[in-house]
Amino acid sequence: MVNMCMIYNPTTKEVLVEDKTDVAWKFGHTFPGGHIEKNEGLYDAMVREVYEETGLHVSHLESCGTVEWFNQDPLYRRLGFLYRTSTYSGTLKQSDEGKIYWMPLADLNEQNTAESFMKFLRIFTDPHAVDATSPVMNGSLTIIPKEAPK
Repeated sequence: MVNMCMIYNPTTKEVLVEDKTDVAWKFGHTFPGGHIEKNEGLYDAMVREVYEETGLHVSHLESCGTVEWFNQDPLYRRLGFLYRTSTYSGTLKQSDEGKIYWMPLADLNEQNTAESFMKFLRIFTDPHAVDATSPVMNGSLTIIPKEAPK
């Protein structure tokens, strides 16, 4: 299980981006996140990962949706939990995992973001997109829209 958090500054309309250097996919902007440890709660894992990668303390995390990747051989499934918040404190610090900085949300695009990140971003920002799946590990994602109320 993995997680990712969009930290948003509503005053500047910027998000905290990370350019991870230790990944198996296309390099580019992404949000802080990582693996959930054994016996660790989802919320606590997200708070920990953000602190480890950014030096910021986050709270009031809002669940946005999930991402799932599937692998057939060997049979394997990775589940990602997505959160967002605009409540944070502390001093921004760089980590060994990549450069961290604020960037206007509107400046994120297919060319400057990590593989499939723009589909992640849609889950963070579009109330109608809540989940995404891929039939292969680290493959292209398909957004699953939330059904309209009947």
